[in-house]
Amino acid sequence: MDGLFAVERSQPQSANWGREGLKSELANPSAQIWCAQEDGKICGFVSFRLAAGLAEILNVAVDVQHCRKGIGFALLQKVADVLKKEGADTVTLEVNVRNIAAIGLYEKMGFYEVGHREKFYHFTDDALIMERKL
Repeated sequence: MDGLFAVERSQPQSANWGREGLKSELANPSAQIWCAQEDGKICGFVSFRLAAGLAEILNVAVDVQHCRKGIGFALLQKVADVLKKEGADTVTLEVNVRNIAAIGLYEKMGFYEVGHREKFYHFTDDALIMERKL
């Protein structure tokens, strides 16, 4: 769990669940967290859920020292491939409107905006709801 927390902490634009949020997600039987590693250390992760055919990506973070190496793209693509095999036809996520890098990555992967939540993050920043067909 320390590796996940370190990656998340390095990215101020991530969901910022903190230790307790990560611990809760790890304990949730319907949640999955997949990690990317380099030299035996976690350098990125994605958290997602699939229930009753509904798929949602909940948190994505890549350590700031490992950004722009395709790690986030690879994690998300693997998740999309598995979700499709498991029967999901779409996957959704939320992203802070100020997280331009993440929005660009998601658009590159075929996500598009389907909604908007005002003051969703810390009661100040809006969220885009994005979706991708699988």
